Amino acid sequence: MNLEIENSKNFISSNLSNDLKKHLEKTNATFSIDRFEGNYAVCENMKTGEFVNISKDLLPEGCSEGSILKFENGKYIFDIFQTKQEQDNIKNLVDNLFKKK
Repeated sequence: MNLEIENSKNFISSNLSNDLKKHLEKTNATFSIDRFEGNYAVCENMKTGEFVNISKDLLPEGCSEGSILKFENGKYIFDIFQTKQEQDNIKNLVDNLFKKK
């Protein structure tokens, strides 16, 4: 009986640890808006590659597919500078793809 209680404590501790890790990964995280589905933006965490749904109500004005968001101090911020950098990187990749050698 004592063994079951100990295993239960380890399970709870493990779940708490996983939840805390996920919360910390989200804090000060950077997301890329992949697409919109209904009332949500489907966003990729640029560090972990994990996809999350973010309510459109929480997004700053002016966001669209491909926009880069930073989660800071409990809110999402549209990072115009990093969005432009990502767009330029993609454009350069596409341009280089079609250059004849």
